[in-house]
Formats: sequence, C-alpha cells, structure tokens
Amino acid sequence: MIYDQLQALPDDSEPWIVDHTPIAVEVSDTQLRTRAVADSAARTATLFANGGLRAGTYCVVWLEAPVDILIACAAISATGATPIMISPAMTSSILAATLHDVPGIVAIVAADQRFAECAAVVPDAKHYDWRAVVEEAAGQPPLSKAVERGLDEPYIVTHTSGTTGVPKLVEYTARSIDYDSKVQALLHWGARLRGYCGVGVSPVHGRSVVGISAALRRKAPLLFLQNSTTEEVERALKRYRPMYLEAHPYNFRAWQHLGATGAFKSVRFYATSFDVIHPDTVKALLDGSKYRLALYAEVYGQSESGAIASRLHLKGLRALRRRHRSKALPGHPVGSPVPYCKVRILDEDGNKVSRGTPGRIVVRTPVHISRYLNRKDIAARHYPADGWWDTGDIGIRSKLGFLTLIDRQVDRLSLAPSGIAIEDMLLDKFPEFLELVILEVDGRLIPILSLRDGERLDTVKWADATREVEHLDPPVVIPDAQFPRTITGKIRRIELRDKARHGEIPVSA
Repeated sequence: MIYDQLQALPDDSEPWIVDHTPIAVEVSDTQLRTRAVADSAARTATLFANGGLRAGTYCVVWLEAPVDILIACAAISATGATPIMISPAMTSSILAATLHDVPGIVAIVAADQRFAECAAVVPDAKHYDWRAVVEEAAGQPPLSKAVERGLDEPYIVTHTSGTTGVPKLVEYTARSIDYDSKVQALLHWGARLRGYCGVGVSPVHGRSVVGISAALRRKAPLLFLQNSTTEEVERALKRYRPMYLEAHPYNFRAWQHLGATGAFKSVRFYATSFDVIHPDTVKALLDGSKYRLALYAEVYGQSESGAIASRLHLKGLRALRRRHRSKALPGHPVGSPVPYCKVRILDEDGNKVSRGTPGRIVVRTPVHISRYLNRKDIAARHYPADGWWDTGDIGIRSKLGFLTLIDRQVDRLSLAPSGIAIEDMLLDKFPEFLELVILEVDGRLIPILSLRDGERLDTVKWADATREVEHLDPPVVIPDAQFPRTITGKIRRIELRDKARHGEIPVSA
C-alpha cells in the first residue's frame, strides 16, 4: 500500500511541491524530495514498532501538515496497526466525543497545542509528541519490511464531515482502498495524464488516501494545495502547471475566477466529489484550460460507498448541457452509475420504485467501508447484512438509467421539488455569488447567500430570475465566513437552518 509505494519510488523521482512547512522533512523553495519522505516514514515506523504498535491496535493521528499526516499514517500502517486520521480543524471536545468507547486505541500522535490537549482526549493511550518523534526517529534504522496484512483487514480510518452531529469513524479495508486507487490510476493512464497531480483535498479524507496511492502507482509527482487562498493557489498553479487537479467543490467555486488569469491553462482533467458542483463553476474551470477537449469528472459518492455515479463534462458542450438540464427531472443530474456499483431507488417501505419515481438511493459497491468504529447502531441501520448501503439521499433514475440527485433526506423540501435544482439554476445566473443555500424554515423558502469580494446583489435581476419560484422569500446576504462548514467545505444545513430560525441570521419576519 502507500508505505510500500513510497519505498518503491526511484531516487531520482520528480520532487513533490508543497505550500506548507512540514515538521518531519525539509522543504527547499516549495520542493520536497520523495526519498526524504520515504526515509522518514521508514525510520518512524521502526520507532512506532518499538513503542508497541502492532496489528489489531489503533493510533490516532491529529496533525496539521498534509506531508506530516502522510508520513505518520504510512509509518503506523507499516507496523500492522491502523491509523485513525483526524482533521486538524476538529476541536478536542468533539474528538473526545468521537473517540468515546472506541476500543483498541493505544496511541495518539499530535504536535504543539494539540499535544497539550491529548491527555483529556485519550487519557489511557500513549501520547507521541510529533516533534520529538521526528527527532528520535532520525537515529533509528529504517524498517526492514512492512508487516503484511490481509486485504480484508483494517487499513485506515477516516471520519465523516459531521454535518448532522458527531463525526462517524469510517474504517476501510486494504481491499477497498486498493481497488479504488487502481481504478483511479487506470483512468489517469487512459487519459494520458503527465506532470503534476494537484491535490486540494482534506489530507485526512479517504479521497486523499486513494488519490495519493493512485499517483504513487503511476510514479506521478504531487502538488499539495493546503493553502486554499486564491493568491497562493494561483501562484502554485502558474509555476508548476499541473495537468490534473482535484479539490473540494467549495474551493473550486472560490477559485473559478482564476480561469481568466490563466491559472488553469495547463489543466486537462478536473475531478471532484464530496458535494454538488454547480454548472457555472464547471464552465469557468473548463474555459480556463488551454486544451480543446478538457474534461471535468463530477463524481457522486460518499465516504461509506466510494464512487456511485459519475458525469463527464467536456469543454465546449455548454449548449448541450443546457438543453439536457432543461429536460432533466427536478434535481441535479449526477450521471450514470459507475460500472462496479449497483443502484436501486426504494420507497419508504424498502420496495423498488419504477423509473422516474423519486425514492431513497441505495447502493452496493466493492469500495465500501467495513464498519463505523464509533456508531455501530447507524452502520447496522444503513448497511444491513445484505450489503446494500442506504445513502440517505433522495434521487430518481431515468429510463436510460441516469441518476438525478434531488436532496438529502434530512434536507428535503416540502415547498419545492428540489433545493439543489433551485441553487443550480440561480448560481448559473449569478456567478458573482460565492455561495447560495435554499432553506425551508417555518413554511418559507429562504435563500441565504454570500457574494464575492466587491460584488453587490442586483435586486432587479434577482426578481426576474426567481419570478417562477414559489414561496421564495427575499434573499439574505451574509459574509461567507458565517456559513457553518465541515472540513470539506460542505454547508451544515441543519445548523444554518437553526441559526435562521433563532434569529442569529437576520431573515425577514
């Protein structure tokens, strides 16, 4: 897996590019030698093995820099233990609630302020100060060989966004990660991608693990974009010119205006999952590429299932997409199910519905989690013994099998067919909007939005664009920082709705 892939990299590999300063390895002018990463992981693995990490145990990784997280996780997995990757944005109180009653946690790795908070989080575990680990590991011999593990044994644990409460700890087997990374590597080979792979994804998400593994399979150099500010992103993209770029939908929307500056000129293949990507963002990114046949791969999936469906957007087919969208069923089209995923649409009683009828989206896929470590009750309810996972989404399949996402079950509107469809339509007409969310609060549809810097809402244009949308209140404009978000940029809609209901967001009476 990733540890072995790091060790297999040639000594003369193209350097990785990082926009941050890791603790474990030295960076020179944003460039990082891959041999230094592999060597650090091998020496750290020896230290962890001597410290008691072994198969059947878990070690929490609560670090800041993506490269530090990668090295720590690779080293832990080499001992046979399973790393639990925790977002640096998670607070100690939420982490303590997330890890409550999880058996087998023998260690936690943290640095700086987080290390000081470890005693309250996992009091009975061994606490590793990452700075001290790096210093001590430098004097250790490299691990001679990683512990072999079965494909159906735990490989890594990540966590969900926590949009509806305490994040769920998602455990993946080696088979699941290996399968997903092979599929991505094959797609990249088929697309004849060369040069840097730009990655602007949360370093503790399963997508990062899969994406890094896929790049290592191809011996492709990585460009880490931890700093998501538009200035830093523009500088990195223009200097290193990646051909592949993956980021969270929210980041792509924040960056889309960089297309006019030439920042995306080298990108031939974009990819995203996590959340809905809106049509005007896709167009801006594709238009910013110099390639006549630039592609945007929009993937609908979940942490628990991997990819469910995908939709390829080809540069220049804007008019065709408009016609398709005008004929589409209410919602956001997400394309055809991926070949290895089976999809059913069920009613509330668990019966299959006819094509064109809305219902619960349930899927069966080889790229699924093995379990939730901390929420076994939810796993049993959503992922029963027959292997079909209830996504918690409402959708429709057309007669040709295409899938349209309507809304999350917990966000379903009663006053409109689909909130996502309204958001798609309005964001397409108002590229100056940075964010837009349609909420149903006390029998009203309330649009809450933020604007790009220097932009103002055109109320006349708004009135014209929303004339046919019933029950829609006047728009509420707030600073983008006031939107409650998960670590992947998703809006915490339930929390936002509560803020609107309780007057924390000034909606009209």
